[in-house]
Amino acid sequence: MAETVKNTEKYLIFSLLGRHYTFPSKHIGEIAMFEAVYPLPLMPSYVLGVINRYSIPYALFDISLLLFNTQGAKGKMLVLKENIDRIAFLIDDIAGIADVPQEDMLDIERTAQSGDVSDIISASFNWNGSDVFILDIRRILDRAQSEVT
Repeated sequence: MAETVKNTEKYLIFSLLGRHYTFPSKHIGEIAMFEAVYPLPLMPSYVLGVINRYSIPYALFDISLLLFNTQGAKGKMLVLKENIDRIAFLIDDIAGIADVPQEDMLDIERTAQSGDVSDIISASFNWNGSDVFILDIRRILDRAQSEVT
């Protein structure tokens, strides 16, 4: 009997203020401990500034500020691969890694209101009895660009 292969993608799950979020693992370059941040003028409050990763500047986003207007714990940083952009995201902690079949993904309904949290969430899935929300990197960057003062 032929076994069917499921179309799956690997996700690195992290916590923010007691909730679970993720990016596709293929976009993550490294996980690092929080380090010194050099502020940038005229940026939205959730863009904390620039960090130095191997002599390369990366903009550091606080996702908790972006989603909930609450400063996140200065725990760890997810640094994106350079081919995506020179961006890092401040997170509380790593929760795990999951292989998620495409058919287990639930699309998030968008609202007409701009700046709504659903704007930057592309889908969700259930992992270990908890909902995990997939954040859309491109939408986060587009939102930051539109909010530059």
